[in-house]
Amino acid sequence: MSQVDETLFDVRYVERFIAEGRVTREQYDAWLATVEDCAKQGEESAVRMQAVWFRSGLQSHDE
Repeated sequence: MSQVDETLFDVRYVERFIAEGRVTREQYDAWLATVEDCAKQGEESAVRMQAVWFRSGLQSHDE
């Protein structure tokens, strides 16, 4: 993949940049394939935060 400024792949703007022709869908897909999937880390953090919340005496984050 040719060097493309990674800020063009910002999820908040990438669709606009693709529509404008600043990057191609193929460049974005190729870049996306190189990004680490951190979803598992997010799930672990949510579980830890719930456990801390529960130990603080609250049954639900809605309280």
